Amino acid sequence: MRREGAFPWPVRLYGMLGLLGVVAFVSSLVVLHLMSTGIDWIRDYVSNLANEPLGWVFVGGAFVHGWGNLALTLGLRGALHPGRLRTWAVLLFGLAAVGILLAALFPVDPPGQIPTATGRIHRSAASAAFMLELAALFVFSVAFGRHRPWRRQRAVSLVLSVSAAVAMTAFVIAIQVNVAPGLAERAALTIFLVWEIWAGFQLIRPAPR
Repeated sequence: MRREGAFPWPVRLYGMLGLLGVVAFVSSLVVLHLMSTGIDWIRDYVSNLANEPLGWVFVGGAFVHGWGNLALTLGLRGALHPGRLRTWAVLLFGLAAVGILLAALFPVDPPGQIPTATGRIHRSAASAAFMLELAALFVFSVAFGRHRPWRRQRAVSLVLSVSAAVAMTAFVIAIQVNVAPGLAERAALTIFLVWEIWAGFQLIRPAPR
């Protein structure tokens, strides 16, 4: 017997679109890291992949990821009861998704090149996306505790949120001391992606028996 989803079909659809966005982005990273021999995982930022011969793969993956996160935003909005916490969480996560889209549309400058307006927009958008999404994760974690379908999952979200905060702090320090900034960025990015995957699966999961 087929089990119904825990949430209405539109919410589950947004969850699937959100997962698709993450899959597209991760796939682009895997392809470029395998095909580009000049990438230094330890020092090179992820954004520098846009300047590789197959940079369009990264740009496309990041663009799909941004739209996927917008879909995930709508899905989470539909899965939570109206309230101030939901409003703030959705707003922050939605703005972070817009930041991802802007970072994809305005690639970073190649290393050693004189900074351009495009590069400045990219750096500002990418930095804002990181911080906005981090804030959204914590607000969502609090909101989950006030809604019955999510209460059992609140601890998972909170652990991932704290882990993301620690990883972001390490990333900022790595930039300041210029020690393994690329690796620190990848670690932080991985935690954000894990939360997004987790949230997407929560939206499409079947209803409890």
